[in-house]
Amino acid sequence: GGIGKTTLAKRLYTHNDIIDRFDVCSWCTISQVYNKRKTLLELLGNLVPPNDNTRSNDELAVELRRHLLRKKYFIVIDDLWSAEVWDDLKSCFPDGYSCSRIILTTRQDKVASYTEVFSAPHHVRLFTGEESWCLLQKKVFGEESCAPQLEKIGVKIAQSCGGLPLAL
Repeated sequence: GGIGKTTLAKRLYTHNDIIDRFDVCSWCTISQVYNKRKTLLELLGNLVPPNDNTRSNDELAVELRRHLLRKKYFIVIDDLWSAEVWDDLKSCFPDGYSCSRIILTTRQDKVASYTEVFSAPHHVRLFTGEESWCLLQKKVFGEESCAPQLEKIGVKIAQSCGGLPLAL
């Protein structure tokens, strides 16, 4: 974790072009412990006002599919850990509308490859030392430039983060 997968997905999810292009957008976070009910309620909660939560998981899945049917949808499933979870959820997403998109974030190469449908996985890479230093400078100094006496320690700090943007 910490390489920026969720941050990148959030940027897309909140981008005006995405909001304007799609009829509905929804986001859910899975994490290591999968709870189908929580996931379905989270996805539905972004699409319709919350209502009676006494429905079964199957009823929730059917409702989600019904709300997405014949709509251009943009879905983010964040932090997916297993192919089995994807198998459990994918039937909720109608595939008849070709302009819809689903973004999955995962640390697991096997999961990314397994879920590949129309495009290959995008692998987010670690920052180089120089990229880390640039990001650290931007975060600390904004538009100002770094004082020369702080540069050496700043570069050292940036390198100690191992290329992980969130560690900066």
